[in-house]
Amino acid sequence: MSQLRILILEDDPVDLELLETALKQGGIDRDLVKVNCRHDFLEQLKNETPDIILADYVLPTFSGALALELAQEICPQVPFILVSGVLGEEKAIEALKRGATDYVLKQRLERLVPCVERALRESRDRHEREIVAKALRETDDLLRTIVDASPVSIITLTHDQRVMTWNAAAEALYGYSANEVFDRALALIPVDQKEAFDRCFAQALQSQTVLNQEFQHIKQDGTLVDVSLSLAPLHDAENVVYGVVMTVSDITVRKQIEAQRLTLLEQESSARAAAESANRIKDEFLAVLSHELRTPLNSIVGWISLIQRGKLKPDVFQRALDTIERNAAAQTQLIEDLLDLSRIIRGQMTLTIQPVKPVNLVRSTIETLRPAADAKSLTIDLDLDENISPILADPNRLRQICWNLLSNAIKFTPRAGQVSVRVTTLEHQLQIMVADSGVGIHPDFIPHVFDHFRQADGSTVRAKGGLGLGLAITRRLVELHGGTIQAESPGLGEGATFTVMLPIRSTVDAPSKASADVTASFSLEGTKIIVVDDEADALNLLTTILEQQGAEVESASSASAALRAIERFRPDVIISDIAMPNEDGYSFLEKVRALPDAQLSQVPAVALTAYAREEDRRHTRIAGYHHHISKPFDPIDVITIVYQLTHVA
Repeated sequence: MSQLRILILEDDPVDLELLETALKQGGIDRDLVKVNCRHDFLEQLKNETPDIILADYVLPTFSGALALELAQEICPQVPFILVSGVLGEEKAIEALKRGATDYVLKQRLERLVPCVERALRESRDRHEREIVAKALRETDDLLRTIVDASPVSIITLTHDQRVMTWNAAAEALYGYSANEVFDRALALIPVDQKEAFDRCFAQALQSQTVLNQEFQHIKQDGTLVDVSLSLAPLHDAENVVYGVVMTVSDITVRKQIEAQRLTLLEQESSARAAAESANRIKDEFLAVLSHELRTPLNSIVGWISLIQRGKLKPDVFQRALDTIERNAAAQTQLIEDLLDLSRIIRGQMTLTIQPVKPVNLVRSTIETLRPAADAKSLTIDLDLDENISPILADPNRLRQICWNLLSNAIKFTPRAGQVSVRVTTLEHQLQIMVADSGVGIHPDFIPHVFDHFRQADGSTVRAKGGLGLGLAITRRLVELHGGTIQAESPGLGEGATFTVMLPIRSTVDAPSKASADVTASFSLEGTKIIVVDDEADALNLLTTILEQQGAEVESASSASAALRAIERFRPDVIISDIAMPNEDGYSFLEKVRALPDAQLSQVPAVALTAYAREEDRRHTRIAGYHHHISKPFDPIDVITIVYQLTHVA
């Protein structure tokens, strides 16, 4: 027997020695712990649980009855044997009722060892049973959890198809709760499929497994659901079949997929047709491109050849030069359109934003194109709101937008037709409307009128030349300005109307006389500024703006270069981009604020960035920037803010 830990509650040394001798002679190798008062007894129980407790019944300040009560509270599983010379039968029975394992009279200590061995054996058996019971409970809980968590419906049935178990997936599939179907006959099988199901069920009762049988089952709401089920026998300990387990999978989705297969094939066919159409459009575009590039080149090369021969009369020579110039300009425009398209596709189209008077710009564009309109005897009606304030836009790109719309209107309007141009404001937006009485647009082509490589007529017999890129480029330019463009046409021969809507930034005015006076008064003479931006053009632009106001500017293309220049240059203001390679503007300013020089660490800083969301503004303020200016910026804003930071107390 392995060494035991025996806790003895005994105050009499002689009796304690007798107990120890009896245990030793009985072959019990023990770790004997002796206590004789309540305090020591409790300490032992709390420190280390004994294998068995032997307790005297009567002690001077303590009792075996109280010790039993404490043991039952702290370690009820530990055998407790009362060993006493004065324990009567009545008290012994009462102690056994309260949880004592046994009792031994000191007059009959020969019973001690058998009594201890029996108590330990029973305790060990009880402990093993508890372990087994716990393992069974855990296994049962695990299996129940697995079954309940299974996405597959799992149902167990008796011989007569009454429900024994019904998991959560079955509840979700059929709509019945487990309580509603427990011990009830299965009511899921349609009448026309009952015979086939019963055959499968009978096979399972004969210890055969039936797999992946497709049926329709009836849900609680009366609807049918397509299922695939499998049946397997359940055996008891004697290997007798006592029921059947049925697993059910909802195959509705699979059935729907099979039903949709034809639709998918049709969609694939449509996608193939769309791809073929795209290839055809590309081929047509390349053919048109070749034609449009070769046509002016043919005139240029032909007339140059005639000029080189030196036999042209003066009037013919001048006509040759005019023709060469006209065709060179046409070819230049084609190339510019192609380059613009390339920039758009690569996302490299940029704008140079500045105040623009839209009415003046539209009027100058019309005057440029008026000879072409006069050549076709077209009437151009103008409705220009002269009270429209300047807006922020790229003047060259805005002129390109107007040029494309007006030149298209002139190109596609027959002789003696009419072109109308209207410029006004509507709901805080600038509206530019160009309408014509020309050939119109077919309703089917309206959704594609702004697409790349799309022309209503790309054939070799088309009436009008050009690559058909103008409207695609125009739409992108409008969108880059934050606006929208819309095409409308009643149909072929009914003319067309193109409407451009551009946002008006009411908080920034154009450089009027007052603005000019402001910039003149905001002299930055003697102000030292470090400008940080990894984009060379932006860096040069900002440097030029500030130097024109008299500032002394140190430019840096990276945060590290700016940090190296700060102590030498000792700026009054820092203007920094945020998004830069290797180190951004946030990290840069953090290092500036950490400089040991108190004056440099507190130098005012302005974030000049394309990140223009409100959360970006909050982020720059939190990072320590005094102001946030979003790109594209108004030079007046930059000059004003720098002046305020350096001259306003």
